[in-house]
Amino acid sequence: MVLLALATLFIWLPAASPGLQAQDRTSPLALTVNPTDGRVQVRLGPVLESRGIQDPVERGLPVRIRVVTELWRDRVVDAQEARHEWRASVRLDPLEGSFLVETEDGASLSAATLAEASRILAAQLVVPLQPSGPGRYYYLGRVEVETLSRSDLQELQRWLQGDVAGVAETGDDEGGIRGALGRGLQRVVIRLLGLPAERYRARTETFQYPPVGGG
Repeated sequence: MVLLALATLFIWLPAASPGLQAQDRTSPLALTVNPTDGRVQVRLGPVLESRGIQDPVERGLPVRIRVVTELWRDRVVDAQEARHEWRASVRLDPLEGSFLVETEDGASLSAATLAEASRILAAQLVVPLQPSGPGRYYYLGRVEVETLSRSDLQELQRWLQGDVAGVAETGDDEGGIRGALGRGLQRVVIRLLGLPAERYRARTETFQYPPVGGG
C-alpha cells in the first residue's frame, strides 16, 4: 500500500511541480487610505484562479489564505504601530461539488466556483487599522496563498487515505521498513506539495494624519 501511495503521488506531481511560485503579474492585493480618518481598506482580488493554485484545490487539497496588514510610522527610523492578520481557507466539498470558504471569525460559506470563492473572501476581509495619533504613516500589506501547510500533517494523512498515515501516527514498526517509508513519504509530500504558493505585497503612499486642515 505504501508503494501504491507513492505511485499515486508521483502521477499527480507533474501537474503541480513547475511554475508554482508567485507569478509576475498584477497583484490581487490593493491598499487604499481614507483621507479623512486614515483607515485602510484592503481589497483582495482573484487569488484562487491562477493555474498553480486552481489545479491543486480542484484535486481536493485545501487552500489557505493569510492577509497581513501593518501600519508604519514614517520617521528617521520607521516604526511599526499596528498589525492585523486575517486567515481563511477554501476546500473542495466532494459530495456537493462546491467549494467551502471558512474564515477565522467563524464564517462558513459555499461557492459554486473558485471565482465565487474569491469574491466571498474579498467580502469577508475587513482590516480595522488606523493611526492613533498625529504623524506621517503608511500601510504595508501582503497576501499568501498556499495549498498545503507544512505543519498540517493531519490533512496530509487523510489525503493519503490512511495507509501510510497509520504507520506514522502509531508506534507500530517505528524502527522498521514501513515506519521509515511512512516518515520519508511524509517529508517528500510536504516538501513537494508545499510548493504551490503565491505571495504578493502592496504598500500605500505615505500620508499625514490628521490631514492638513482637517483639524
